[in-house]
Amino acid sequence: MELRHLRYFVAVAQHLNYNEASRRLHIAQPAISQTILDLEDELSVKLLLRTKRTVQLTAAGTTFLLAAQEILRRANEAQHLAQRAARGEVGTLGIGFFGAASAPILPGLVQTYRGKFPNVELHLFEMNPDQQLVAFDEARIDVGFTRTLPPDRRPEFDEELVYTDHLVIALPATHALAKKKLVGLKALAGEPFVQFHRKGSASLFDEVIWVCRRAGFSPRIANEANFMATVMTLVESGLGVSLIPRCVRSLNRPHVAIRPITPKSAPIPLWATWRKVADNPALAPFLEILRTAIPRIKAQMET
Repeated sequence: MELRHLRYFVAVAQHLNYNEASRRLHIAQPAISQTILDLEDELSVKLLLRTKRTVQLTAAGTTFLLAAQEILRRANEAQHLAQRAARGEVGTLGIGFFGAASAPILPGLVQTYRGKFPNVELHLFEMNPDQQLVAFDEARIDVGFTRTLPPDRRPEFDEELVYTDHLVIALPATHALAKKKLVGLKALAGEPFVQFHRKGSASLFDEVIWVCRRAGFSPRIANEANFMATVMTLVESGLGVSLIPRCVRSLNRPHVAIRPITPKSAPIPLWATWRKVADNPALAPFLEILRTAIPRIKAQMET
């Protein structure tokens, strides 16, 4: 039994007229007649009683008409749903984001996307770069806002540079160097450092070590925290200083002074990444919104 059989039968049953069904379906009447005979043969029941002048539904035909109309309605809904899914208008989209680096920019992107695609279910996950790679492997996220990927994994992904950051120094507001507009790192050689743990972002941690060595010392790291908010709390508590990306200033701790440093760090990029084999239609519209927003994001985050 095919949907074609149901459509032909429903057209005849609704109008009780083969000529009218032929006109509406744009199908020759003999083809409609033969299709309904085939349907009755398959069902082993008579659906229509036909004379030279009249067409009537049998009791079985009346019951079958209701079921056939429901099947066609659902088939039509399924077709439209599939078409909307292919256009990215329905479905789900998983987004991984890296803490303070994404917090200033992600809400605007999500609000714009939801305004255009309200029927796509969004799932947002705060994850460090390593956790995002695991989430990609488990198909839990479709796009991630992250730091530079490890060289062995980078070929698997496409990426878009969102903005570029630099390291700054976070000091307790009572620290002597907090009065300076620009802090020379060499002056912090004897200080305890509180840093975001290397496991959370190896590239960020390694840049902290590198910029300190360029200043002539190796930092004495007294504590590694799992969250940037924890780093800022420890600095605010006077337990150390911290080299952080400038974006972390959005955490807005009143008793922490954030100052630019010399020597300047290497650029710290935030990337949007997604698998090269990504097949979620909801992803492309999100990326389009992101690309449109990038000039504004760079002006916001790099100025």
